Amino acid sequence: MSQITVRQKNFDFPEQISRYWYGNSVFKSHFFNSITLLFPDGEQFMLRTIKRQIKQIDNPNLKEEALAFVGQEAQHAVQHEKFWQNLRQQGYTFDRYLRWLHFILFNVCETRLNIKFKLAMIAGVEHFTNVIAELTLKEELFAEAEPIMKELFEWHSAEEIEHKTVAYDVLQNVTKNYLIRLIGIIMAYTFVLSFVNLGLIMMLYQDKKLLDIKVWQEMLQFFFSKEKFLLKVFWQSLDYLNINFHPLDRDNLFLIKRVVG
Repeated sequence: MSQITVRQKNFDFPEQISRYWYGNSVFKSHFFNSITLLFPDGEQFMLRTIKRQIKQIDNPNLKEEALAFVGQEAQHAVQHEKFWQNLRQQGYTFDRYLRWLHFILFNVCETRLNIKFKLAMIAGVEHFTNVIAELTLKEELFAEAEPIMKELFEWHSAEEIEHKTVAYDVLQNVTKNYLIRLIGIIMAYTFVLSFVNLGLIMMLYQDKKLLDIKVWQEMLQFFFSKEKFLLKVFWQSLDYLNINFHPLDRDNLFLIKRVVG
């Protein structure tokens, strides 16, 4: 039986959430706002790809886990998209960004990549999110965030860790080709980092903060000197290069108990 639980969440984001909800930090708030803009279509691309592959899976347990993966990712997409209303009420516009994201995911990746490379890309994204989820929970990364946003990102992180093996195992069910796996993670990291940075720049520009030196000082501290977020993500991502890698190699399942029991 699958150990992955599909939880029905219903976040209600109050209108009074601060514009800079992450400890009054412009940079960190917009960095994670950008991730929130990326998640819904990103999750839809992943769950659609895995869902279409389920009939081809010959392992009954993996098939169950893949169905649960689809259910969890659907919830993530819905709950993150709810926060868009708050961003719009604060005056941000991002429809053009969303159209470009949708085009790349569904008109390029979904229609032009074969199943092996789509699954390899998804497995790479899932490794990326698993590393970030582990940092989020282990270091209580959202301790300074407003409570509802802390709850959103910690719940999402816990479920990313809970289903961390699924995309990788579905890929392995189709192909165990190491080169395809490496190409997939390169595609994944290039895609995610490109769109997160594009969204960040868009939000800072609309706030007239793009040239604010304080914002970029916050970035340097968060990425390299204080939290060292980017350095940790990079170093902890390297285990994927091991030819015998498996997501279970990362001992982090214990972290989810505090969040989802």
